[in-house]
Amino acid sequence: MNNNVEADRQRQLFVATSILESVGISIEELKYHLIELKAILGAKFEQLVPYRINDFSTLHWVVSLSTRLQKLRPCIGFDRHIARYTSRQIRSNYFVAGVASYLYDRVECVELEPTTHRRRMADILARYRDQEVYLECKGIETRKFDFTQEHDHMLSILRQYLVDAPHQISITYKRPFSDAEINRLGESLRELIKSVKADGKLIDNPDVSVNVVKRDSLGFKGLRLRIFMIEEDLSERCRYPGDAYGVDGISISIAGPKVDYKSVLRERIRRSKRQYLEGKPFVLVINANEMLGSLVENIRALSSAFQPNINTRFSSAVLVESNPVIGSPRTDFVFNFVSNPFAEYPISKQFELLFKSSTE
Repeated sequence: MNNNVEADRQRQLFVATSILESVGISIEELKYHLIELKAILGAKFEQLVPYRINDFSTLHWVVSLSTRLQKLRPCIGFDRHIARYTSRQIRSNYFVAGVASYLYDRVECVELEPTTHRRRMADILARYRDQEVYLECKGIETRKFDFTQEHDHMLSILRQYLVDAPHQISITYKRPFSDAEINRLGESLRELIKSVKADGKLIDNPDVSVNVVKRDSLGFKGLRLRIFMIEEDLSERCRYPGDAYGVDGISISIAGPKVDYKSVLRERIRRSKRQYLEGKPFVLVINANEMLGSLVENIRALSSAFQPNINTRFSSAVLVESNPVIGSPRTDFVFNFVSNPFAEYPISKQFELLFKSSTE
C-alpha cells in the first residue's frame, strides 16, 4: 500500500496521510467519525458522505459534521433534523447543524425543527435566561448569479492579447465592460506583461484590478478547462463570481461584476416570515459564506429592510461566516449581528452577546 495513502479496502476509504495531518487527526479517528455518521444517518450515509477524501475541505467537513451531530443527538427534535437531510439540501443541513452546535455550548436548551400544532416553525429553538428564541437558517445559492457567458466572452477577446503570456493572470472587474473596453484592457495587458519581473498588481483602479503570478512556462498547451470560483477582495470585503480557465497555454481567472444582493436578502426575509411563531423573538440567520457582493452593503441592505411598519416580526438578522481552522477539526465563526430597532419581540442583550466571533 502506498505510504502516502491510508486505505480501508473493505469500506473503500481512501485518504492521503498529508490530508489527515492538515486536520490533525489519525486514520483511526476518521474511521470513528465515519462509524458514528453511519449510525446517525442510517441509509442516507452512502449518498451523503464521501469515501474518497482528496482535500482538506472534504475531510474537515466529514469530521465537523460527525462532531456536530454527536453533540446534538440529545436534543429534542434531533430525529426531525436528520429526516431533513438529503443530497440536495446537505449544505443547508450542515449550516443548521453548525449554528445549533454553536448555541448548544452556550444556552440552556436547544431544540431542532421545533413544531407547534403539527406545523414546523423554524430550524432551531434556543432557550436562554428565561427567553425562547426561534432561529431560521437560510443559505443563498451563489450559482444563481452565473456570469459564465460574460466571462467566456471576455476571454474570447482577451486571448488574442495574451498568447505569449506564460503567467497566471487574475482579472477582477467591478462593472460590466463593453467590447471596446475589453479590447483596451487587452492592449494594456499585452504591454504590461512584457515587463513583468515579479508577482504583483498590473492594474488597480476603481473599475478593474489585475494581478499576475510570474511563471516561465505553464506547461499545458493543449489543456482546456473552466472552474467556477469566488474571488474575494479582502481590502473591500467584497466577493465576486468568477471562472478560472486553462486554455491554449493561458492561465487566467475572470471575476465580476459586483453583485447587488439587496433583492436576494429581502427575498430571504419574505420567505422566512411563514416560519415565525406569534409572541416569540425570531432571528434570521444567513450563511454569509455563500454571499456575493460587499459585506458592508449587504449589512446595510438588511438594516434597511427593518422599518417601523415592515418586518417588525423579525427580532434581528445574523450573517454567519464559518472558516475551518488549519491543523484542527475546529471551525472559526465570525458573526455580523443586525438588530431590528422596530422589533415587536426583541431579543435580550445577553442573547445578542452570544453572537460574538468564536471557535466551535
